[in-house]
Amino acid sequence: MIKKDYLNTITSSGQPFIIYKSIKGFNLFTDFSKKITLNNKNIKGFLDTKFKFKNNYKNTDLFVGFFGYELLNNLIGVKLPKQKSINFPKGIFYKPETKVSLKEKLVYKSNKYNKIAKNFKININQTAYTKIFNKFKKRIRSGETYQIKICTKYKNKSKIDPLDFFCRLTRSNLAPEAFMIKDKNFSIISCSPENLITKNGLNISTKPIAGTLRKTSKINKKKALTFFRTNIKETKEHNMIVDMERNDLSRICQPGTVKLKKEKTVEEYKDLYHYVSLITGKLNKVVKNIDIIKAMMPGGSVIGCPKISTLNLLNKQEKENRNIYTGSFGYIKFNGDMKFNIIIRSILNYKNISEISVASGVVIDSNAKHEFNENFIKAKALIDLFK
Repeated sequence: MIKKDYLNTITSSGQPFIIYKSIKGFNLFTDFSKKITLNNKNIKGFLDTKFKFKNNYKNTDLFVGFFGYELLNNLIGVKLPKQKSINFPKGIFYKPETKVSLKEKLVYKSNKYNKIAKNFKININQTAYTKIFNKFKKRIRSGETYQIKICTKYKNKSKIDPLDFFCRLTRSNLAPEAFMIKDKNFSIISCSPENLITKNGLNISTKPIAGTLRKTSKINKKKALTFFRTNIKETKEHNMIVDMERNDLSRICQPGTVKLKKEKTVEEYKDLYHYVSLITGKLNKVVKNIDIIKAMMPGGSVIGCPKISTLNLLNKQEKENRNIYTGSFGYIKFNGDMKFNIIIRSILNYKNISEISVASGVVIDSNAKHEFNENFIKAKALIDLFK
């Protein structure tokens, strides 16, 4: 039985822990016996690890953690130019010895002082964004890419209580892929809505999100669906991402098994509506963990398409490392099952700096002002935590 003050106890102990949204509430992982910091040299060995367990399979027989954007690029052979970096780890996975199930309403009373600045500095203003936007529009017209995501970052100086932030975020903007990591020298708080990989046995699925509409008092879920279905730009963006992720799955699945299970539905969040589809498939029996990761990551819905040429365009343009943003968080069980999200709608707090990264898609019908404002809509639920 879990004590009511469990979260207060674990956070006051200074012990690292991870919380991840589950179907019925949250799973908390702690008492880590291993911590593997990934880099470009050891990631393949980590993914090729052969796990053995004797009689009973335990619910802690897994690694839980994240792959950063730079690491995933390198894994698929895309090299990044030299960029401004805060030297944050490229990826970390933990082996927990304790798993605790928590209710959806997390109970926690923060005794810590959040020393924060309410105002954020953005790394790309609207003028600079428009210049990048126009440059990418030319690339689209020339056929080098069909859709591309421009990343903007919001930063401030902050010494925060990450569990306090996460609990408030789950009350105001609970998302199906929400998670947090609290380690000794960093924290990540996320209300990510997007599942990239769910693998059970040979069955695999992905749930691409492409399409965003700001919520107002005049728009409900039904009207949002009508908007997406009749909006040329949003429809094109969604169709391109769905086609790309179907193609990604087809590289690792048995022929004829990749299906569009749910097409173009609407999900509702605190400040916005999203346009969502669900794709399923049955894996080839010879496919390994590393094959799945390489085929599916980085997630296409937050990059653009076609994936490789678009990544190269993005990386040449961006002056700062994305760190965790558009990487993936989740777990790999020792039996080979896995679940990973796309890391978006997240706060990385490292060296008392909070960083929120967001991106919007550029297609031939896009408008620069609209896309720049869409980035702020996506960041708003996180920025509101600092008020």
